[in-house]
Formats: sequence, C-alpha cells, structure tokens
Amino acid sequence: MQKLVVAIGGASGAMYARRILERLKVIKDQCEEINVVISDNGVVNWQLEIGSFTPTDYPFRFFGNRDFSAPFASGSARFETMIICPCSMGLIGRIAGGVSTDLITRAADVILKERRRLILVPRRLLSVLFI
Repeated sequence: MQKLVVAIGGASGAMYARRILERLKVIKDQCEEINVVISDNGVVNWQLEIGSFTPTDYPFRFFGNRDFSAPFASGSARFETMIICPCSMGLIGRIAGGVSTDLITRAADVILKERRRLILVPRRLLSVLFI
C-alpha cells in the first residue's frame, strides 16, 4: 500500500481532476494514505467549470496550497507518488526550474529529490486526449 498525493493546479480542466478523485474514492482501500492539495486558482476553476468545490465529498485529507506543514512537504513522510492534474505549462516550468514557492511545487520538488514517481497531466495534453 502506498501513499499518494494529488495536486489540483490552476489550469482549466477541473473535470479531469474530479475524475481522478472519484476513481481514487473507489479504490482508496488500496492506498495507505491519500492527500490532496488544491491551488487557489484550482478552486476558482473547479467552481467555474463544475460547480461548488466541496472537499467533504471525498474521504481524503485536503491541504491549502500555502500549508507547508502538510506531511508530503517533507521526504520523511515517504509519499511514493504525486499526480498533478491539471498542470499548467507555468507550473511545469516552475517545477523544472526548482522554484518551490507553494505547497504543490514544494511537494513536487520533494518527490523528485527522493526519486519517487511524479505524474504531470498537462492541460494542453488533456485537450488532445479527450476530444
């Protein structure tokens, strides 16, 4: 059983993040722990594209994007996988450049430093895959 963190970035494509959360809800017993972080723009886009964002709809622990006390902000918590969906090109650039100014980029930095699995779901790629 592994620990997983899902990050919801601020790009459009909240419906894909919701699909991931809904699927994880079904298989949550297969994971030791699932944590979610959502950016401020992620919440805005969720509300614009889907409707009300209600974390209590999901059996996961949610963190704000400025909450550096989240367990996955440290390598000692041993999260094996991080999924960022949707992931803007700007967020990919910040991760690639090692710019850790918020919880999402800090967690991605930790995952890469620990040589764990980082899955990025770029918004542009989503447009191509789901048309």
